[in-house]
Amino acid sequence: MAKITIKDLYYGDKYAVMSEVFKTMFLASPNKASVDEQTALELEIVRQTVIAIEQMKKSGDCIAEGELGDAVTVSVCGGSDENT
Repeated sequence: MAKITIKDLYYGDKYAVMSEVFKTMFLASPNKASVDEQTALELEIVRQTVIAIEQMKKSGDCIAEGELGDAVTVSVCGGSDENT
C-alpha cells in the first residue's frame, strides 16, 4: 500500500488524472452537450478523479495523511505505517 500525495494523484505517472483529462478533452470529439468549455473541463477532472480513486482502492493505495487538510478527520489509510 502506497501513500499517494494529491500532486502525485493528479500529475504522477501511476494515476495521472490530469494527463487523462487532457487526452479526453483534446482528443475526443467536440462535446455535444450545451455546456461551456470550462464546465466540461471541470466535469472531466471530477470524472477522472473518481476513476483514479477507484483504481487506488483496487491497488490498496491511499491519500497520504495531511494531504486532505485539517478539516478531514477520517483515517485515509487505515493506520498503515508504509511510506510512498
